[in-house]
Amino acid sequence: MKIRAGGGCKFCATHGIDLSGQSKVYVITHQEWKAVKIGIGACTGYTSRLIQHERQGWQLHQAREYTTGAAAYDVEQAVLGRLRQAGLVPFLTSDVMPNGWTETCSATRITAAEVWTMVDEETRSAEKPYAPRVGGRPRAAVLIDAEAAAAEMRACGYEPLVPYPGRTNATWPSRCTTCGHEGRPTFNAVRNAGQRCRICRAKETQAKRAATNAPKAQETMRAAGLEPLEPYPGSQTPWRCRCTTCGRETSPTYSNVNSGSKGCRFCALNSATDERASAEVRAAGLEPLEPYPGRTTDRWRCRCSCGNEVMTRLSSVRSGTTGCKKCPRSGGRTDPATAAAEARAAGFEPLEPYPGKTTDRWRCRCRCSTAITLTLTSIRGGRTACGTCSRGATR
Repeated sequence: MKIRAGGGCKFCATHGIDLSGQSKVYVITHQEWKAVKIGIGACTGYTSRLIQHERQGWQLHQAREYTTGAAAYDVEQAVLGRLRQAGLVPFLTSDVMPNGWTETCSATRITAAEVWTMVDEETRSAEKPYAPRVGGRPRAAVLIDAEAAAAEMRACGYEPLVPYPGRTNATWPSRCTTCGHEGRPTFNAVRNAGQRCRICRAKETQAKRAATNAPKAQETMRAAGLEPLEPYPGSQTPWRCRCTTCGRETSPTYSNVNSGSKGCRFCALNSATDERASAEVRAAGLEPLEPYPGRTTDRWRCRCSCGNEVMTRLSSVRSGTTGCKKCPRSGGRTDPATAAAEARAAGFEPLEPYPGKTTDRWRCRCRCSTAITLTLTSIRGGRTACGTCSRGATR
């Protein structure tokens, strides 16, 4: 399994500690946590393990260099074995110290000096250390053949768009040969985990879900008076059906029908044929100048009975509004005679018919013979005089 997962020779590995290069064994302490820790590492560079520990508050007690990481590893494991037999490790948990918590022990039970004494003893009793490797540490790009990697990607359904990035865990821009989607999988995930295109996976999941829900969806649509004309496309996708009541084709979604809404928009008066829509606007005093646009909320060019050309909607006509600005508005909550009586009671004589809404501007004459424009809302709010009367009263 380790070979299939990308493992191999521990001395040639491109990750972890370099067993064929120089390394150190170190003992560190943490005063706040009252802990002692033993560890190994190259301890070079800004990202070395020892520097990371020092950033967390650990203090170096003592360290020793070894010719190879393998020799340092043997000494560390021997000391850890003795500590485990004494029941001293681990002391901290992974929540407190994610890296290296298994190599910690309590400072109240053993001191850093005692741990370092174990390091000295195991170093003296250690066998001849491994010979260091000649040359630098191998890189992952050297261990993986670029052409072979590209061939593996193609065998798994990916066409690489750029050369091999050099690392197995680096993203590799590729195109799915099935759906054409461009993604950024890693060679390691494709080779070892069998990672496939996420778009293809999503489509397969949706197809399986649709196949499972199709019988129930068809029963629900037929119970609502709709006969499906195509296979079940999904709950949120318009589904072409034929209404068994009016015989017209409509495209509701299964989600809406299942939640209780009417499936046929024609039967629900959300839509209408050209003949029916034309008859409705003619009954409202409008003559269509173009064919019905198809939806009740679409703008429709018509001519009013007064000769004015307007842009209205079938939904507006059904609610009682024609959209003509030259004609008095009808269908308001206040009767024109009642509105005129309210205006006269407040001291204003209407000069034109009531416009239809309480917020529309209305030309009237004040008791001082001044022509003004006001609204029925202002009259109901207590207005009884014009601006001329108000200034005269102030003087």
